[in-house]
Amino acid sequence: MVPENITKKAARDAKLAAARVAARAAAKAARVAARTAAAANAVKYAAEYAKEDQDLIDNKRAAKKAGNFFVEGEAKIAFVIRTRG
Repeated sequence: MVPENITKKAARDAKLAAARVAARAAAKAARVAARTAAAANAVKYAAEYAKEDQDLIDNKRAAKKAGNFFVEGEAKIAFVIRTRG
């Protein structure tokens, strides 16, 4: 006959091991989903940046062909620093 505390410990250890395996599987699935989303975003952003670069080149060429100048847009940001004293 096996003592009751050893039986309980074996049952508890089996339950914890199963929970650990389930948690690892869930974490792995979440990691895979996050990496897939990141890869899709990278492709999307790379295409967006390439399009912006090509549009800039096309605009410069069109302006030059028409005998005009093309001025790139500037960032609409302002830094305001207040000094006291």
